[in-house]
Amino acid sequence: MSGPGGSFTKRDQRRATRQEQYQQRQQERQRQRQREIRRQRLIRGAIIGGVVLIVVILLIVISQFVFRAGSQGGASPSGAVALNAKPATGQAVDGLTCLPEQGGVMHIHQYLELYINGQRVNANPGIGIVDSANCLYPLHVHDNEANIIHNESNTVTTFTLGQFFDIWGVKLSSSQVGQYTVDSSHKLVVEVFDASGRMAVYTGNPYNLPLQERQTIYVLYNSPNVKPAAWDGWSSFNG
Repeated sequence: MSGPGGSFTKRDQRRATRQEQYQQRQQERQRQRQREIRRQRLIRGAIIGGVVLIVVILLIVISQFVFRAGSQGGASPSGAVALNAKPATGQAVDGLTCLPEQGGVMHIHQYLELYINGQRVNANPGIGIVDSANCLYPLHVHDNEANIIHNESNTVTTFTLGQFFDIWGVKLSSSQVGQYTVDSSHKLVVEVFDASGRMAVYTGNPYNLPLQERQTIYVLYNSPNVKPAAWDGWSSFNG
């Protein structure tokens, strides 16, 4: 107080008013900073949430792709190796017709073992069976019988391994399995066990390998450590 006898003057009132206004401005600045902090937190939260959502969507898309590839016989059980398979959808393939049922004059089987870079790739059930067209090819794989190739025909016919791979939609030749090409460091070896268990190396084009009853066929791309053995399930197989 600056007036006589300690009285409160107009100058004191103006000073007090300025102090109040200063305090109000300080409080407003503080509230503004708090609002800005909350806004930045909301923006960061939205960005993080968006990134997480995108990652989740990508994982779902990738998992669905892998599942579809596996269900069409294009991937190993672990998903470590996938083939670019484009299965036949009912059109004639190598002169083989997709029919509502195949003949019973000839009905034989082979067991296929395919390895890519040391990883097993299954010929999964459904290859050669087109549900959408209600038909199946003479070469096909039934439910719960992965890798067992059924050969069914109205006449006694010798099919080839290449015809099965064409129905599967996987390229096969002396220089290629699917999208994997053969070179000096990536060799392709084909070994075949006959019905009696005797093994022979097939040195020709694997596409032309003739299919015979109860063969075990190993197609080994860059898989030198795989030790082939005749399939031991024929004794209990009732196909």
